[in-house]
Amino acid sequence: MQCWICAAPASATCRFCGRAVCRDDARIHPFVLEVYESGGTHYGLAVEDAIHCGICKPKPDPVLMEFLDEARAPRPNSKRKAAQK
Repeated sequence: MQCWICAAPASATCRFCGRAVCRDDARIHPFVLEVYESGGTHYGLAVEDAIHCGICKPKPDPVLMEFLDEARAPRPNSKRKAAQK
C-alpha cells in the first residue's frame, strides 16, 4: 500500500477516513472510542494520539443521525410498494 500523500510505502491508515499514510506524513488526532454513563455523568474513553492523515476533517461536534430514526418507522409511500403495484 502507498501513502495517499507522497506515494511512499504506507505504515498506517487514518483512523477517521482510512487513507494510507507513511510515517513522515502521518499526523495525530484525538479519537473517542466509547462514551458511557455512570451515575448520571457521561464519560468518554479516548485515544489522544490516533493516526490522522491530515487531509480529512473530523467533525468537532456530534452529527445528528435522523435517518436512523426514520429507517425504523415504516414509510407510507415507499418506492418498493409503488413498484409492486
